[in-house]
Amino acid sequence: MAIADKKKQSHVAIIGAGPVGMMCAAKLANAGIRVTVFEKDAEIDPRPKALTYTAPVLADLAKLGILEDVVKICFADERAIWTWRSLGGGVLAEMHWSLLEDVQRPDLHKPYTLQCGQHLLAKVLVEYCNRFEHAKVLHGYQLTNLTQTDEKVTLSISELGMDPFTFEADYVIGADGGRSATRKLIGQHLDGFTWDESFVAMNIHFPFEKYKWGAANFLIGGKDWAVAGRTGPGSDPWRVAYGVEPGLTDEQVLEGAPDRLKAILPGPDEFQIVQCAQYKVHQRQVKQYKVGKVMLAGDAAHLNNPIGGFGLTTGMTDAGCISDALIAVISGNAPEQTLQEACNIRHEIWATISNPGSQNFKRIVQQDPKAISKEDMDFFKRLNNDEEFQRSALLGSLRIHTPLGTFPSQRGTEKVYGLVD
Repeated sequence: MAIADKKKQSHVAIIGAGPVGMMCAAKLANAGIRVTVFEKDAEIDPRPKALTYTAPVLADLAKLGILEDVVKICFADERAIWTWRSLGGGVLAEMHWSLLEDVQRPDLHKPYTLQCGQHLLAKVLVEYCNRFEHAKVLHGYQLTNLTQTDEKVTLSISELGMDPFTFEADYVIGADGGRSATRKLIGQHLDGFTWDESFVAMNIHFPFEKYKWGAANFLIGGKDWAVAGRTGPGSDPWRVAYGVEPGLTDEQVLEGAPDRLKAILPGPDEFQIVQCAQYKVHQRQVKQYKVGKVMLAGDAAHLNNPIGGFGLTTGMTDAGCISDALIAVISGNAPEQTLQEACNIRHEIWATISNPGSQNFKRIVQQDPKAISKEDMDFFKRLNNDEEFQRSALLGSLRIHTPLGTFPSQRGTEKVYGLVD
């Protein structure tokens, strides 16, 4: 079969229309591959969740030609500053993304992060996929069963509680979140642990700019730690996140929010709570991202606490890596083993970078602000006094990016697959 015919005839099913699933769908559709996305909810969940995307995600959006569309809904500033602060005190350190403006590398399309609600990015990607006749995004369709052979995967799909119907695909990507049906149907479990606290994610209106807070702010405060950052451009609300004891009702969380916010916010100005949600927090990962012709990406494969932005960006770089591998295989430019290599390297990235990195951010902010460790104070001092050290720290965010040419069987092939300019 000719390569063009193989691409045209191959069909990939994606379970989950969040940003991870939709990034997979967008990349596959852009490559000319038929793709169908099944999302069980009638719309993408708009509740406050993760909102930070670092440089490798921007590079993928730029290749699709939609980065500018995404930037319109995000906070995106090449002069953005991330700050470390002590609760009720001053700035301990700043990280200036503009220090990377002269760095030339394919995974650093722009030297800044994007900050916006993940449901908004998913919407842009859905609109992008709707441009292609060979791409479909279906809401209200739930995966109920899955079987597979060496040649195909057979899905049982139910529309809004109706009798299931059968759908066949050559490959399946499960991007259906922490409660992933795909993961359960291929016999995988999230191994690890759950923290003994819940996280509150709250969108509020408050004049942070008046107090010169950066785009993202990490507040060291012991049990009263917090994170605060922009959710979008202009007058969009800001996100404040903090921890609470587990088992509280949503009403109890809202009842306690004013006192907690007064301790976090930098001034006495009035604030308005727009949205609020609480979540259990985990550090967990499956043993296998790939079983047969089914692959997992994002929260379906791994979960970690959101401090530092490791969870969402890791999920989005899962999507970029696994999609690129699948495109190469379907196009006849890579052997089937490339898919396994992609999944193996993503497993390693979470285990060695995202998992320990997110736990370290959590450790730092949950210190007593009056007794910050010498190691962390030395880190803050170096960020402030050593520009090259700060640049190196910022470039560290690119370590979770795993382009196809870095795989054992594919080294040196980036240009072949259009992965570099």
